[in-house]
Amino acid sequence: MDRRCKTALAAARWLGVKEGTREHRDILAVYNAIQPLPRGYRVRETDAWCAAFVSAVAVMAGEGSSYPLECSCVQIVEKAKDMGIWQEGDDLVPEVGDWVLYNWQAKPGGDDTGAPDHVGIVIGVESGEILAVEGNYDNAVKLRRFPLDYERIRGFVCPKLEEKEVYHTLEEVPAYGRDTIGRLVESGALLGVTNRNLGLTEELVRILVILDRLGKL
Repeated sequence: MDRRCKTALAAARWLGVKEGTREHRDILAVYNAIQPLPRGYRVRETDAWCAAFVSAVAVMAGEGSSYPLECSCVQIVEKAKDMGIWQEGDDLVPEVGDWVLYNWQAKPGGDDTGAPDHVGIVIGVESGEILAVEGNYDNAVKLRRFPLDYERIRGFVCPKLEEKEVYHTLEEVPAYGRDTIGRLVESGALLGVTNRNLGLTEELVRILVILDRLGKL
């Protein structure tokens, strides 16, 4: 399993977790165990926890050194810039495993340079939409779908992880995912990037299969 897929799966396994539960405390415990702890601050159960969530997921996936671990969205951007993995621009297409930062105060049509408010982990990009798993989304871990040109996107953290295989036809999709992908194609939910070209990565196939089994599609 490649590193991006592993990171996405580490995020998807927490879907449905609600704030205040044992699982929520487990996520914060992973973050608070980071050494050295970013800025020495231990995240509390009453704190906003979207940044702590993505950081904890990176640690659980064994990729802590590849990401700007933080409990602050503003500090994530600054650290990502220092690491050379911050990207912003209207024409960017993220990869699975990238972090997406949002600015809820961004104005339509404006050139957004404001402070980010929220962060999630990209687990798929398909048919002009981004799928992201986010902590502290309505006080839970949830899946968000939004267009590539969503005006609230502030930018992306794009870690330097390995390349991935791409499946262009249903026949190329591994056997474990062929039924799920076939049903999505037949229903019109999965259109591909061009005519008869699915353009699916292995990690996206795995994520779709897991979401299908969880009844999240």
